[in-house]
Amino acid sequence: MDGEPPKLEFRGRFPLALPGAGRVLRDPEASWPPEILEQSVVEARAAGRRRLVLLASPEAINEVLTNQDGAFPRARLHDRMLGASYGDNLVRGDRADWRWQRRQLLQPFNAPGAERPEARIALACERIVDEWAAAPEGAPIDVIRDARRFTLDSLWRSFFCDEAAAGSVEPLVEATALAMDAHETAPLVAHLDDLRPLAEVALAREGARLDAEGGGGAAVDFNTMLLFLHAGHDNVAAALAWALWLLVEHPDWQARLREEWRARPTADAFDAGAFPVAGAVISETLRLYPPIMHLIREVKRDLDVGGETVPGGFTTVLSLYALHRNRQWWDAPDAFRPERFLDAAPDIRRRLLWAPFGTGPRGCVGSAFARTEMIVALGTILDRLELMSGPGGMACRVDFVLRPEGREAVTVRPVAG
Repeated sequence: MDGEPPKLEFRGRFPLALPGAGRVLRDPEASWPPEILEQSVVEARAAGRRRLVLLASPEAINEVLTNQDGAFPRARLHDRMLGASYGDNLVRGDRADWRWQRRQLLQPFNAPGAERPEARIALACERIVDEWAAAPEGAPIDVIRDARRFTLDSLWRSFFCDEAAAGSVEPLVEATALAMDAHETAPLVAHLDDLRPLAEVALAREGARLDAEGGGGAAVDFNTMLLFLHAGHDNVAAALAWALWLLVEHPDWQARLREEWRARPTADAFDAGAFPVAGAVISETLRLYPPIMHLIREVKRDLDVGGETVPGGFTTVLSLYALHRNRQWWDAPDAFRPERFLDAAPDIRRRLLWAPFGTGPRGCVGSAFARTEMIVALGTILDRLELMSGPGGMACRVDFVLRPEGREAVTVRPVAG
């Protein structure tokens, strides 16, 4: 690769007076100062005299997200933003039953004796690989569109299909993914409108599963199902598209991944730990491009940040992007170096430096499933195809989520031999 992969360019200037917290989150490049990539904390005033503190300290971020003493609740701004799009759902701060809802959503994946999803994930990926393999030589592959098609199909086959139906894509799933891709730059509410028919089917199937198991209790509510379908595929699609493009630029890592996948254990049980190379590529991709690049919390008491006390009574933006690229914590922070994650097991502090799924009781509900999806997808693709540069490139785009932008960045050819 000539130079470093794409990154955000922060243009905020001191004294930092921000137009409003919502706009800060929508357009961090215009609002955040570059100093947040070199410091642990930056304080500002937003419209309405709100104290807003950007945090990139691993210890402080972990303390806030773990929230052991209840002093760091979800920000009201965060809940208003989610409620405006999703309605009331399990991730909002006022839901008392969110722990039960999480267990219900993951039951097909985590229940003792449950069928593991790897084979269904592979089926969802194979159909995409078949299409890519049949494309004219040199034709660009739309990895952004097809990553969405794969992740929504994979999620659906793994959670909402019986064994007989899991062998093929459900037409409504494919239609939904294509509709969302057509609305790629539209507001979130447009994506959710595309997902509503699928969420209705998913909710009915979840209710039927609970009835069949005789467990009692209602299925998760519609808004939570809508959130599960959206977050359960959208963020992974962004990360997978980034990973494929980064591998285009690093063919040596393609070769290492291919070799690892072909030497995989033949045991029935899938173990993500058996794929350290794939795991390192995924971890480094998520370090550079965490889809959820910031979280918002209220801070009701004083907070220690690097030995200095920040007086409580403010809203904090926990900047995962700045944490992952902070010059204090990482060597060559803007470079793609998966070997960072191939070293010996990191110490506790090092583990705090990488948090694309958040942490604590409100951490991402589907992180294990997402990693499994990405390992299977990368292995399945690279087993058959070599990724090469297309006529275009990739750039960063933020619409709360950090996304790739570039439809002609990748071409493929069959693996020689």
